[in-house]
Amino acid sequence: MDRTADQQRRSPDFPAGLDRRGFLKAGGLAIGGVSLASLIAACGSDGSGGGAGGSKLTLRIPFLADMQVPDPDIMYEGEGVQVMESAYEGLVRYKPGSSEFRPGLAKSWTLSPDQLTYTFKLQPNLKFHDGTPADAESWRKTFERRAKIAQGPAYMVAEVARTAAPDPTTFVVTLKSPNNAFLHYMACPWQPLATSPAAVTKHAVGGDLAQGWLKTHDAGTGPYIFKEFVPGSHYTLEAFPDYWGEKPAFKTIQIKITPSIATQKLQLDAGAFDMVTKGFAIQDVLQYQKKSQFRVVNSYGGVGEAIWLNPTAGVFADKALRRAMLTALDRTSIVDTAWGGLTAVQKGLFPERTLSSTLAPFPAQVDTAALKALVRGLEGKKIDLAWGADGGAPRQQMAELVQTQLAALGLDVTVREMPASQMFDLPNQPPDKRPDILVTFLGGDALHLDTTLRILLRTGAKPLNFFQYSNPTLDKLMDKAIKQPTTAATEAVYATCSKIILDDAIWIPLCITPNSTIAHSYMSGIENNSYYPAIFWPQALKRA
Repeated sequence: MDRTADQQRRSPDFPAGLDRRGFLKAGGLAIGGVSLASLIAACGSDGSGGGAGGSKLTLRIPFLADMQVPDPDIMYEGEGVQVMESAYEGLVRYKPGSSEFRPGLAKSWTLSPDQLTYTFKLQPNLKFHDGTPADAESWRKTFERRAKIAQGPAYMVAEVARTAAPDPTTFVVTLKSPNNAFLHYMACPWQPLATSPAAVTKHAVGGDLAQGWLKTHDAGTGPYIFKEFVPGSHYTLEAFPDYWGEKPAFKTIQIKITPSIATQKLQLDAGAFDMVTKGFAIQDVLQYQKKSQFRVVNSYGGVGEAIWLNPTAGVFADKALRRAMLTALDRTSIVDTAWGGLTAVQKGLFPERTLSSTLAPFPAQVDTAALKALVRGLEGKKIDLAWGADGGAPRQQMAELVQTQLAALGLDVTVREMPASQMFDLPNQPPDKRPDILVTFLGGDALHLDTTLRILLRTGAKPLNFFQYSNPTLDKLMDKAIKQPTTAATEAVYATCSKIILDDAIWIPLCITPNSTIAHSYMSGIENNSYYPAIFWPQALKRA
């Protein structure tokens, strides 16, 4: 998904199965020497009327870490997408719980018979936060800016041949060649977002297209505007009075950077936070499900967890050994133990919403015979198993369970945590400096398999083709798939892709990771994003 230098988008915060850019490891019960007692005392004393009796007009939530710069054409991670969802809007979005599309700033759209031209009819009388019209011409400039910035999400407009604005509410996009993933690009969390051309022009410095200004300001159409954006501390969003759509129930959203999961939990319990959208340990989630004063919403999106095998160096350069690994592990035991029953072992090679397991099945049986036959040749060799730190405690436990099962088969496996920054730098490292096994996320940018294959396995892709796998035949099939005129034809190509990936034994799928949003019982209307469920729909949220 991610996706270039920025692809760190999915970057250091990707979901732990939740956001590629996901969990950070839980810290202690104090931050910077603040004691437990003083923290509790502070829980009800923020300026917005914090605590359980705080203002009903302010929504209070934490982030684990600072988001990447909130520039709509640079931002490409998981931590912070909620801010973008609140201040900006795209043409279309996913219907909750499915890969179907629903209107966004475009109220309808059509596709030409040659599958090259999309015509979007825009909602009328749209305004940016600066008061200028969010019309079709502004969308032309939005697409131009993304292409010129040319960072992680720029691939979504790279194949656009031209755009047109024949009238204020008609935006036309013509592609260089058919691409049946295009609407998915337009619906995913990192989609092109309407950005005020007037604001970009006014605040540009030295041809930077206002990149400096957009580090702490917004230029969108969404239900909220940036009131304060203080990196490392907090972000305050305020309702936009001229918003065109359903008005949000909360006048203000207050986001505090709170790196410790333990501190987040403490402040949620004390009433200083209304809800936490991701990151709690599974045992905590299970406990909150038992408490009547809280509600837990478990949602599943388009990202899973997998065991990646290094095909370019080390012991797993041996294809026979990689293939033996496919059935040697009891995946059900690993998933059930690590996730406490919140999710089940994955049946297919890919997340189900991107390609059905019936088209890309993964072997369900556990058969250790093939691996046992090869173990003798590995005597004296250590196997380096790393797990991406952004996956938090559940991913660590899965990695340790893999180690335990392989040790029982006679393999000498060491386990280590790998910070997200190191994981995303793996493609730049020599092959023999990469781990033999990597336990990390599996998924793309959208609910379309193109984004999974293109960023995880395409020759030369960075930073998510961790082991720099290359298969020219697979590359050609990726390009062929998006040009197919029907879903059945597209899926037939992807079924062939799946056989190649399975034969090469690149990864072992584990599960689709649940995202657990934990909120006080007075919160309702928690509508999670269909692809990345750590995001909630701001306009649906209510407080009793």
